Amino acid sequence: MTLDLQNALRTARTAAYAAGEVLLSGLGSNDLNVRSKSHRHDPVTLYDLRADETIRSVIAREFPSHAVLSEESGQAGDAEARTWVIDPLDGTNNYLRGIPHFAVSIALRSRDTLLVACVHDPVRSETFTAVAGAGAKRNGSAIRVSTQSALDGAAVAVGFSYDPERRVRTLDEIPGWIEEARALRATGSAALDLAYVAAGRFDVAWYLALSAWDVAAGILLIREAGGRATDLAGEPLVDPLDGLVASNGLVHDAFLAALRRSTR
Repeated sequence: MTLDLQNALRTARTAAYAAGEVLLSGLGSNDLNVRSKSHRHDPVTLYDLRADETIRSVIAREFPSHAVLSEESGQAGDAEARTWVIDPLDGTNNYLRGIPHFAVSIALRSRDTLLVACVHDPVRSETFTAVAGAGAKRNGSAIRVSTQSALDGAAVAVGFSYDPERRVRTLDEIPGWIEEARALRATGSAALDLAYVAAGRFDVAWYLALSAWDVAAGILLIREAGGRATDLAGEPLVDPLDGLVASNGLVHDAFLAALRRSTR
């Protein structure tokens, strides 16, 4: 059956806006009901779960035959079917501290092909969207990656994992390029980092390990905005757990070379 991608995008936006309202209602609350997941520094709050339920409800009404892969509720439905990949609250550690930098991330894929992306920042009322083959937008206006052509002077977003060993490795690999970078930022939200690469705010985003729900929407945004996303060896991205470098494309190879210098 042919899928109307514009209808799918409308559904993604509707779900993201509704989840964003849920998150805003709990921001700064003293009753977040925080518990740990895979690690004591990997939290989930009551509002992660409420936002997750909200998104899944919207999707189920419009696309009841589609599967869902969510950070909070796992895989529901046939993994070979069209699948919505969702992170209801990307930036949970920011959120539980009242730091207003977090997002809702929703993507639709068919097997390995990304079709629709939506990253919504409810605090700033910014919504980054993309449809495969139709470009990327912020609040309805077209966006493109930056024109920064050299690593010298680039703005780089870096992710620090909750895993201590990955944090140490990240610090070990920074010296290979830190003198060249104009700005180094660790924002705490991978989804927004990738959206910012697509919008030309960052030139590079680098993470040692992520999950599908962290990156699915952001990768399509970057591709549709003219950028590039690969694994840490510069190969096509298969599993984000193996790491991710996303960029405007112009500084991609130079950044990968700088990472290699750090690991020698």
